[in-house]
Amino acid sequence: MIKAGDIVYLAYLGGLKNNEPKTDELGLVIKEHQIKGEAPQLYVQFDQKAPKWYYQHNLFNIKS
Repeated sequence: MIKAGDIVYLAYLGGLKNNEPKTDELGLVIKEHQIKGEAPQLYVQFDQKAPKWYYQHNLFNIKS
């Protein structure tokens, strides 16, 4: 489960690397939004770019 304050990778979508993490950028989860019955959405900032909303299943949590 990913929550605010976690460091994450973004997942490749489609193609040969489907659902593997993009390890060239790190993102910080700023806040979380969840509506009952829907997938959680996370507000993530990657590499000093403007933050964007991503679904939780499109992100990989970095584990130590």
